[in-house]
Amino acid sequence: MRKAPRRERRRAWTLILVPPRPGARTRQLSVRARTVGVLGSFVFVTIATAATWTRETTFIAAASADKLAESQRLVVGLLDSVDALGALVAKERAARLPPRNMVLPVSGRISSRFATTRLHPILDIFRAHRGVDLAAPYGTRIVAPASGRVRYVGWRVGYGLTVELEHSGGVVTRLAHCGKALVKAGDRVEIGTAVATVGATGLATGPHLHFEVLTRGRSVDPIQFLASSRRALAPEQATAKNE
Repeated sequence: MRKAPRRERRRAWTLILVPPRPGARTRQLSVRARTVGVLGSFVFVTIATAATWTRETTFIAAASADKLAESQRLVVGLLDSVDALGALVAKERAARLPPRNMVLPVSGRISSRFATTRLHPILDIFRAHRGVDLAAPYGTRIVAPASGRVRYVGWRVGYGLTVELEHSGGVVTRLAHCGKALVKAGDRVEIGTAVATVGATGLATGPHLHFEVLTRGRSVDPIQFLASSRRALAPEQATAKNE
């Protein structure tokens, strides 16, 4: 008679569990090697998965931080662009508006006012007087009534030595009968800058400054225009009233 084959004894681990309560009975737990292997594999997979998840989480966090920093840089750049655009718009708007707080180019007595018709003291004919005459001694400094650019320096028939300044908003001021020019065409001048001296060149009976203001080529009363530049009333409204 053949003997039945002996079963192979499976290796197992014996775990002794010691309860924390004093005097309690210890217990034994048999754990097979296969179970230990499965548990070990599970633990390894769990640890590997956790490590992978941690690396991916760290990578995602770093990528998110980079994107956030890039967004912040874009926002700062956009804000700078908005500020620059605002400054440009303000500058362009100011260039379209007439000057504010203008001053008389010379301190003197008004000897002849702006008028649509006047008897010329030398030609003895009636014609428009497109500015005001300010009597002052020879050599008195003539200043720019507002900031701008010198567009012309030279002699004009009747006006004598003339300096013309171009300002914002299409405004031009004309200073005539000058004795001497202190600037040249193309110069930039600020309000109050000396540009010429009082003389009696051209058709003049004595030393004085002939002062004109032109808005887009039309002559207006200089005194009213300067006054309007200091009030809430816009200079272009004052021009419309004079017309």
